[in-house]
Amino acid sequence: KLDYIQDLGITAIWFSPLYDSPNHDYGYDIRDYLKIAPAFGTMDDFKNLLSECHKRDIKVIMDMVLNHTSNEHEWFKKAISDPKSKYRDYYIIRKGRITKSGKLKAPNNWNATFTGSAWENIPGTDDFYLHLFTKEQPDLNFENPEVREEIYKILNFYLDMGVDGFRFDVFNLFSKVEGLPNDHRLTYPKGSKYFVDGPRIHEFLKEMYSRTLSNYDSYTVGESYTPKEENALLYVSEDEGELDTIFNFAHLASDSMFGLKYLPKKFNIMQFKKGLFEPQEKYYKNGWNTLVLENHDSPRCISRFGISKDENRFITSTFLSTITFLGFGIPFIYQGQEIGMTNFDESPLFEYKDPVTHFVYNLMLKLHIPSKTAKRWVHEGARDHARVPMSWDDSNNAGFNESHIPWMKVSDNYLEVNVKKDLESEESIYRYFQKLIKLKKENNTLIYGKTKEYNHKNKKIIAYTREYEDEGFFIVGNFSNTDVDYIMPEELVNLGLETVLSNYTGIQLYDNVLPMSKYQVTVFKYTKTQKTKEYSYGAVVYKVENNNILYLLEHMTLGHTSLPKGHIEENETKEECVLREIKEELNLDVDLDMNKSHVITYSPRENVIKDVEFFVAKIKTDEIITQKEEVLSAEWYNYNDALNALTHDSDKEVLADLAKYIESKENDNETNEL
Repeated sequence: KLDYIQDLGITAIWFSPLYDSPNHDYGYDIRDYLKIAPAFGTMDDFKNLLSECHKRDIKVIMDMVLNHTSNEHEWFKKAISDPKSKYRDYYIIRKGRITKSGKLKAPNNWNATFTGSAWENIPGTDDFYLHLFTKEQPDLNFENPEVREEIYKILNFYLDMGVDGFRFDVFNLFSKVEGLPNDHRLTYPKGSKYFVDGPRIHEFLKEMYSRTLSNYDSYTVGESYTPKEENALLYVSEDEGELDTIFNFAHLASDSMFGLKYLPKKFNIMQFKKGLFEPQEKYYKNGWNTLVLENHDSPRCISRFGISKDENRFITSTFLSTITFLGFGIPFIYQGQEIGMTNFDESPLFEYKDPVTHFVYNLMLKLHIPSKTAKRWVHEGARDHARVPMSWDDSNNAGFNESHIPWMKVSDNYLEVNVKKDLESEESIYRYFQKLIKLKKENNTLIYGKTKEYNHKNKKIIAYTREYEDEGFFIVGNFSNTDVDYIMPEELVNLGLETVLSNYTGIQLYDNVLPMSKYQVTVFKYTKTQKTKEYSYGAVVYKVENNNILYLLEHMTLGHTSLPKGHIEENETKEECVLREIKEELNLDVDLDMNKSHVITYSPRENVIKDVEFFVAKIKTDEIITQKEEVLSAEWYNYNDALNALTHDSDKEVLADLAKYIESKENDNETNEL
């Protein structure tokens, strides 16, 4: 199976929890962090797996659940059996409240994500322990430094063994607000204000990084619980020393109400695009991004987003993976996604093994939602769809094992949807994934390039470019079940577009029109040098007094990003050409040098101005900075964009004066371009 995974082209495997667990929540309730669950084998088996992965240049990412343990963990058993035990402070245990009628109530009104109150009474006492998930998952007390020390020992144990990194489960719940106050807001879950992005979370993460991860060549990805935007940026900022990446799931909420997967709604492509592209812009140059369509908590992607089960699985699966995975970030592929596994059919409730499915169903009945509707809703959002055994072939148990009954049923369509059949198919999703991953891995533009979205308001099209140095890729998809004649962006049509990947054949442009079939995605490659180079050249003229820039008088020759060949004289470089044109345009009798300033007398529109500092600079096309020593500029005509990009007050004053100047000359054709 490792050879199969290696051949796909991936570079790392993230394993969901493999540790010893009673499995109340699929292993996310850990009984012993340093022991492998017997169902999976032994620690020696894991070490062998780790070795075999490394032989194939595959990194191993372990799932690490640190917010809570199992209630069968030795720490917890000692904590509740002896109130004087040091382990009592390993968990968050508080006295209950006594009502006027003498009834014992929980310490506060917080809700667990899964099952009602976040508190469970310790039998025979007035004490309660906090569990933000099921009652079998008591929360650890990160305020206790001994708990953090235990955690660092666990992490270093695996890092010393050779594990390459961790996925941290609900990491931004580690810190709770002191006093654990009641939450009086009309929100669910109650208490989230006091346990999401808590006051010491950044301190805890920095300490953990310093004591463990910083000493190894490691990678981390965090699963966060609806973090605030400013915190999300801090978590992944290279300067902060906390995590490498976090998961971004906003686009996955585009077919559910309020992001609650059990409350389905009509798919909203605008919400999908916003959720997909905003993190790519937000984390670019500030961190790194992740690209996800499926995981162990989500239904199968080709069974959602308004896609009918009657659609061609090859087309819809390759469409979704291409539009998502070629963006800025690391693609995460969930097992079975590479062969287009689907949701199973609506089934009797006993077939659903996830405790959340049953909790939500029962909650809906309490809210007087008809059972038929409740069952349909929980089926659509059930995590169980992703947790069936992998479909390897059409034999017993879909080839997962020979005879033993698996933990839950296999997919209903395993006879048709399995690895063996896909690899034999002319429309192999796996083979397409190989091409897609190879394209991503072998092109720096698709790794490091900046993302620019197109057609944001179009309710059928999803399109964007990735550009890096002189190279660009244009990815365009028809996110609908009808054909579309797509008009290509004007600035791209003359760049020698080359089709490098598509889930349809016979791709052809008719002038600037690309006929697109339903769920078609096409990837074009182009070279930017046909229109612009990374650097062009220009001049900015300042009025200077006492070595300070007072205001910007004129901005010349920006636009020489692709000079007509006729302007370049024989044996003249582009740089020399631009310098010559600047002299001619400004009527200067001065030898100009790049990156040197010149104090001259300048006569713009017959007004003689003395002591003007004239600076010639390379102009980088994606930045807007004005300083005395350096001129890097872009679209100066867009005053607001330029102003927002500046950080120095003096520069803002320059632009403010420039704006007034432009306004005063608004009827003057000479200033229109400026």
